[in-house]
Amino acid sequence: MIINVGFGYLRVRPWTIIASFLLILVGCSSTTELTEVERQKLDPPLLMLLRGETVAESDFDASLRKDGTREYAVIIRSKNADEVKSAGIQVGSVFSDVITARVTIAELRKILSLSSVRAVQTSSKNYPH
Repeated sequence: MIINVGFGYLRVRPWTIIASFLLILVGCSSTTELTEVERQKLDPPLLMLLRGETVAESDFDASLRKDGTREYAVIIRSKNADEVKSAGIQVGSVFSDVITARVTIAELRKILSLSSVRAVQTSSKNYPH
C-alpha cells in the first residue's frame, strides 16, 4: 500500500498497519490496569471480571439496573463507610467493617481506589434448602 504523506509517498505493508493499531490499543487499555494494591483487595472472581476474562454468571449475584448497566453484589471491608458513600456508592447495609453494596464495574474501580477499603469480595445468593 502506498500512502501520500504530504511530502512524498510512503510504502506501508498491511500487516504493519495492523500491528501499529494493536500496539495503540494495548497502550490505551493499560491506563485502566489495576495497581498491585488494588489487585490485592479483590477476590479471584472479581479480579477475573475486571480483567475482562470469561467468568460464569453463577459466580456472581448480578442484576441489571434500569439503564441496562449490569451491577454486582459485593461485600466491602472498610472501617469508613462514609468514605465509600462519599465516592457515590449506594451502600446496602453496614455492620462493623462489613459493607454491602450493588456496584457496576466503574463503581468497583472507584471502591478499589479508596484508601480505607481493605478488601472487596463477591456476595452470593442464598437459597433455602
